Amino acid sequence: MFEIKGYTKEYYIGYKLVAKEILETTTREKFGYIGRKLETLKEDIQYKKKTIRKGTEVYTEVSPICGKLLGSQKEKFQILANSRNKF
Repeated sequence: MFEIKGYTKEYYIGYKLVAKEILETTTREKFGYIGRKLETLKEDIQYKKKTIRKGTEVYTEVSPICGKLLGSQKEKFQILANSRNKF
């Protein structure tokens, strides 16, 4: 449906976002909050002006970076028309 351009991997301590990185591929099957995992860092991570030390337990989330909608013009309109909520 969408062309995938890459993935973002976000690192959280508790509920606070502490780091983010861009990945080209991933092995995860579930994305976003549903695919959240508890990991122990194997190396230091430098993010902006902060350093998160190895051995720190963090939660990670991976989300896809979507590009354009794939398909012909007719298929794109069909997808958009079917995605609207009916009240």
